[in-house]
Amino acid sequence: MLSKNTIAAIDLGSNSFHMVVAEENQGQLVILDRIREMVRLAEDLDHNVQLNPEAEQRALDCLSRFGQRIRSLDSHCVSTVGTNTLRQIKNSDEFIFQAEQALGFPIEIISGIEEARLIYQGVAHTLEQDQQSKLIIDIGGGSTELIIGEGFSPQLLHSVEMGCVMMTHRFFEDGKIKSKRLQAARIFVLQRMKAIHYTYTRLGWESVIGSSGSIKSIASVIQAMKLQKKDGIERESLAKLIAICSDYKKIKKLNLPGLSEKRQPVFLGGLIVLAGVFEALDINHMHVSQGALREGLLYDMVGRRQNNDIRNKSINSLANRFHSDLQHAQRIEQTAFDFFQQLKGDWFSDAQHASNLLRWACELHEIGRNISHSSFQKHSAYIIENADLAGFSQQEQSRLASIVRAHRGKLAKESSNESYPEINDMLTQLIVILRLSVIFHRSRIESKLPAIGIFIAEKQLTLKLPDRWLNEHPLTITDLELEAEYLSATGLKLLTERML
Repeated sequence: MLSKNTIAAIDLGSNSFHMVVAEENQGQLVILDRIREMVRLAEDLDHNVQLNPEAEQRALDCLSRFGQRIRSLDSHCVSTVGTNTLRQIKNSDEFIFQAEQALGFPIEIISGIEEARLIYQGVAHTLEQDQQSKLIIDIGGGSTELIIGEGFSPQLLHSVEMGCVMMTHRFFEDGKIKSKRLQAARIFVLQRMKAIHYTYTRLGWESVIGSSGSIKSIASVIQAMKLQKKDGIERESLAKLIAICSDYKKIKKLNLPGLSEKRQPVFLGGLIVLAGVFEALDINHMHVSQGALREGLLYDMVGRRQNNDIRNKSINSLANRFHSDLQHAQRIEQTAFDFFQQLKGDWFSDAQHASNLLRWACELHEIGRNISHSSFQKHSAYIIENADLAGFSQQEQSRLASIVRAHRGKLAKESSNESYPEINDMLTQLIVILRLSVIFHRSRIESKLPAIGIFIAEKQLTLKLPDRWLNEHPLTITDLELEAEYLSATGLKLLTERML
């Protein structure tokens, strides 16, 4: 039986699936278990960018084994994220649904920028803290993340579409190693790096650190073959190693000291990416770190447990950037949470997740006014869905955008990719709460509301308000009558009951 302080992080990469189980004690982590399986999702993408049945089955079998290891944990103690391949595939919703059933826990897909942020956190927590600026490089199966930062604060983040599996599939699909292909792959990496070269070299760094299986494998081969005297990876050693690999002519014949059998098929792809990054950024030496994305996930979970949730900072930053009326947002939030508390027991099974979404929606629902007052809720939703919000998965941003988009005007049938009806129900319920809260603060002035009762019985939502207050606010009565018409689209009947 795992303790209540046990947490688990799972990284569904394009090449490998990783799981780390740890015990958290006052902000410190003790690793209990690590499991890694080569799944190579990116290797088997067809021309329509869809997973084939063999890749799906490998992934589902792996997740079933992971799920068995952490079955006794609560859902809030497990964080699972999908990266490059799951961002790309067209059938991701169907696959994610099956994958969640196999694992037994929710799976979130994260953006390349969020992946880079988590990698930085994972690496930074494994290093001695100093004031040096660091360039961290992580080569995955489908993408490479590059981050410059100091301490625990990333300053520049980027995700480049090139990884060990992708490069192998693109340039060495038949397994043959030819000089023309090596040169074409090198040029491809340099072209991808050209877009970020100026911003990275202008900011600069004092040390370079590599993470990920590809980089650790390259370092292992370099040391085993004694290509250099120093630890880590040197630029000259990468050139020597590429020349050695080219002599083998075929990838399946690569028999290098320090190279595992499982890493062999994608080793050359990762090597070319790393050599190209060294060349493009004029790097001479790299240290190698044991930290990576999954460790970053663990420390993110620790932060949330200690009320230091990076998502709250992202929301505050976005609200400030678009000059949101913070006092008005706070008034709406106060009323919304009054309603939420009254309805929580009847409506929300995951109250924590729902309350987070409601609070963030209250803070951001008007940011679109900075663009245009006309249909500003649509502008707000677009910003939320497409912004780089640290700490958020793509699903979280989509859910938040759905609530904000529907917070005023007629209620159209929200298009949702959610596979679970209970999540769609939760979003509808949060939309209703936010809409009602906005109605009661239409005047946008500081005025004390009366005690408002709200309760739900089957599909009938009843508001209880003092008769005298309603008589003094005829516009609110009209708004609630119109809202009753709008809410009928959701199957809800809204009634207003007068109290003496």
